[in-house]
Amino acid sequence: MLRRRVHSIVIATTAVSSILTRSMSTALSLDKVIPIPQAIQLHQSKEDSKNVKFVDGSWFLKDRNGREEFQQGPRIAGATFFDIDDIATKVDSGLKHMMPSKQLFAAAMDAMNISNEDHLVFYGSKDCMFVHRSWFQMRNMGHPDNQCHFLDGSVEDWKNEGGPIEEAGTAPSNPIISSADLDLTKPTNYQAKDAMNILDMEDMKKLIELGEEKADYDIVDARSADRFFGRVEEPRPGMRLGHMPGAKNIFFYDMLNPENPLQFKPKEEMEAVIKASGIDVTSNKKVVVSCGSGATACAVVAALELCGKSPEECYVYDGSWSEWGAVPDTPIVKEG
Repeated sequence: MLRRRVHSIVIATTAVSSILTRSMSTALSLDKVIPIPQAIQLHQSKEDSKNVKFVDGSWFLKDRNGREEFQQGPRIAGATFFDIDDIATKVDSGLKHMMPSKQLFAAAMDAMNISNEDHLVFYGSKDCMFVHRSWFQMRNMGHPDNQCHFLDGSVEDWKNEGGPIEEAGTAPSNPIISSADLDLTKPTNYQAKDAMNILDMEDMKKLIELGEEKADYDIVDARSADRFFGRVEEPRPGMRLGHMPGAKNIFFYDMLNPENPLQFKPKEEMEAVIKASGIDVTSNKKVVVSCGSGATACAVVAALELCGKSPEECYVYDGSWSEWGAVPDTPIVKEG
């Protein structure tokens, strides 16, 4: 169950004040969250820029389209776009952005000119709250944790601080790839792994049947409190209302800066919310995070890790409520 998919990931721990430091082996060492001025310096460095790739992971539930916005610009100069719905396993049930096969992921990385040695800096367009799924997907398909980072702001913030931009109306210097164009039979330079720390519905049923103490896990639901308690309708039609038995609620948005959701809140504020939910980041207990479709759960995973939780202990239920709430026989708890 949980233990079969555990992997060993090391979090970068260099201080923000020394974000552009190098080890004795001259390997680049960066924090998980990179302030824009330092990211611009990285981008402009002849030594570092060839091994630092900026990845736009913008995705929206409705009304906006991250892929189209990247195509239209503006975008960080030289950035690539990672489409979490396209580089994914397509399933008959219609679930979106399920983790891809390692063959598909490796072929996508080659097409995006990304190597296993690259540092990846994930960012999104203004007010995008979902970029964390692209980070999680790439990291948990085998890209080293200490080479996966978040830009501390949006592409608009980058532009406002003088970062190099490909302006609106220009074609991307790195065209958007499509999975339909990839040949999965060819050997790849990029070495991917099978998806790590991912659970499916049968795993979740077994965990719930075992109970929290016997299974040594916590379930965290990243949806809003109103959705968690079944007080409001789900945004996806036909979903049952409520939450999984034993689940704790950490609304993903409470981890983000409300004035700029491309930024996390200060660590002490995230810690307070996490502690109030009943999660202890200092324990060795595994945490399985669910949400609506597997996207915002990744924001909570990132926040847990920024507050000290080991990546080895953080999991995502990939189908999340889009799967659990769509079938008639899964156990559900509803307020009242």
